Order: sequence, then C-alpha cells, then structure tokens
Amino acid sequence: MSSPLERAVSALPLPPGWRIRVQIRPRRRTLGIEVASDGSVLLAVPVDADVEEVTETLLSNVDRVARAVRRRVAEGAEQPVKELVDGEHFSYLGRSYRLRLREEPKARVRLVGGWLELPVNEGVPVGKQAIIDWYTTRCLRWCKEHVSALASRAGVPVPAVKVLDLGNRWGERRADGSINLHWAVMQMSSPLIELVLAHELTHLRTARHSVAFKEQLTMLVPGLESLERQLAAEEKAAWRGHVRVTARPLIRSRCST
Repeated sequence: MSSPLERAVSALPLPPGWRIRVQIRPRRRTLGIEVASDGSVLLAVPVDADVEEVTETLLSNVDRVARAVRRRVAEGAEQPVKELVDGEHFSYLGRSYRLRLREEPKARVRLVGGWLELPVNEGVPVGKQAIIDWYTTRCLRWCKEHVSALASRAGVPVPAVKVLDLGNRWGERRADGSINLHWAVMQMSSPLIELVLAHELTHLRTARHSVAFKEQLTMLVPGLESLERQLAAEEKAAWRGHVRVTARPLIRSRCST
C-alpha cells in the first residue's frame, strides 16, 4: 500500500512520463531530489518528512528537475553500445581486448592473451550478463586486494564493498558505512579505480563535497586533479551494458590468432 507522501506526490501536476520513487532515509534531515541514469526521480526523505513541505519543494523545483531528467535520458541514449561479435573491443584495467566467441559447452568468460573469450551457447542476453558478471567478479577481487590499504590511509574502517549497476555513477557511500562500486569501473586503469574508491572512502569522513572533503581527498590521492580530468575524459567511452541485437549471427568471422 502506498504511503500518504507517495499518494500526495502522485497527485501533483508533474510532467507526463515522470517516474518517481519515494525512499525513506533515517539519517537524512532534509529532502533530497536525485535523478537516476534512466531519468527516474528519487525523493530521499527523512523519517519525519512533512508531506506538504515535500510536495511544495518538488513543485518549486520542477523546471530544474526536468532539465536533469532530459540530460540523464540524453546521456543514456549516447552511451556506448557493443555488439557481441568476434572482434568487438572491451576494456579491462585500461587495456583493450578483442572479443572472441567460443561455441563450447560449459565455457566461461576469460582473458586469454589479448582476447576476451565469451561462450555463445545461450545467445546475446546471456552473453551480455556473462560479461557483466565477469567484470563484477574481477571488481570484487580488485577491491579485496586494495580496499584495506586505502581505507587505512584514509583513516576510516575497512568498509564492506558491493559491486552493482549504478547507472551513470561510479560509486556511492551508503548510510550504513558500506560502499557500492559500478562493475564498469574495471574498464579503467588502476589509478582511476583507486580514485573512485578513495572518493567514496573520503565520504565516510565528510559527507558533502566541501573544502574539507577536497583537502582530504587531495592528501589521499596524489595527482588528484590530473586523475579527475582523465576520468572525466574517459568515462564517456566506458561500456555500461548496452548491446545491439541484430539479425546477424553472433559470430561475424573467425579472427586469426
């Protein structure tokens, strides 16, 4: 059953097509309006949120939120799209690998030399998820090897880390002190992955992007500004799971080794 706040929000004269979720966050003191990578709108509200105040705030910010929704939708439309065919390129830790499809039972995604090998027994949807799962496993392994040392340098307890699809976000700090990372970050080089993780670890000490936050992050990440520019330049090319399904066979040609 929907809450009084959800019913009040659904009754507002908002732009058609908006998808709005209401999420109660016990540690919040004020209303937060977030626009996800798919263009949906999240209202992050404290436990004691006043329904009238929330609805008035949302209405007063309709134009700003609408611009953010249009921007997010446009960004999603411009994201790189891969074809799961021989020769397609996938990045891992800053290096590019060519896809090689294998018609073998019980095969698994793996790196072999300069190739990323993918079993094709189940077709495109399963193949896409198999690659995402491979990135996810590699990201968890990378974090296990690096998070303790980085957390120690940041002066925070070692957090639990989950690897998820975060849309256009590389990472996020959770209210319980854990951290989420996007599986797609594994396409970047290690220094850029460390930057993303360091950013979220710093948020465990300082919630907002304040002067103190920037100072702490600068101490934690040598060459911070250069790495931030590099990340901004490279993130648009990062694959986040979009695939093109065509009528052509998955195996376009056999690439010579």
